[in-house]
Amino acid sequence: MTAFQGLKTVVLLGALAGLSACGQADKTAEKADAAPAEAPQAAPEAAPVAGGAPTIDQMMGVQVAYLESKLGPARTVQDKERTYEIGDCTVRVSADGGEVVGYAVPMTPACSTQALAALKDYDLPQKIDLTMGEFAAARGNVDFKADCLTLCGNAADPWVHLESLGPRAFPGIRASAVMVSDATIDASFRIRDAIKAAKGEDYVIDTTFNCSADFDQLAIRELKTVRIDEIEVGYVPYGGC
Repeated sequence: MTAFQGLKTVVLLGALAGLSACGQADKTAEKADAAPAEAPQAAPEAAPVAGGAPTIDQMMGVQVAYLESKLGPARTVQDKERTYEIGDCTVRVSADGGEVVGYAVPMTPACSTQALAALKDYDLPQKIDLTMGEFAAARGNVDFKADCLTLCGNAADPWVHLESLGPRAFPGIRASAVMVSDATIDASFRIRDAIKAAKGEDYVIDTTFNCSADFDQLAIRELKTVRIDEIEVGYVPYGGC
């Protein structure tokens, strides 16, 4: 090969290399142009409470069918009362004509999410160990009621209640304590004895005190330190008065 032929070969190889490099650059640019811009990541949604279930206070006024689409089927159904499991919490729901008109939540750690949501709706202190005295102080005017105060029998544990009406069409809220702890039993017996001394034994046996406001302040004082066992929204008032 002559020197001139070698020079031509070197020039030709260089030109081919340049063309190849340009082709690769063009392909890279095409890929870059074709690739869509990376979309910004959406902010993560807040984790739903109780395994995806809403708080029970959000279910007031909804149809039972809608409630069960969120919570699943009722655990029990008795007349107008149904029970549902929300995580480890069992709540009672009152339904009328297929519509949720009330609910009750135990004041326990397992039910804290549900209970605190109900308390917040009524401007009550956000604490699971709320007392009857704190409930009365926050709500102002409350009424004392009791399943019974004497000769209660053994069919079920009796309860004492403080009830507070809601504003206008807003449902009322009731704080209840079951008569099983020493503090609740002792307070209930002091209330019983005071009512008996003032009105007689039949007045206590017949629970006529539920139709009067005469002993509300006495009951509030005696129940002041008693811990609330259940909060009920949309309670059914005592009848027969």
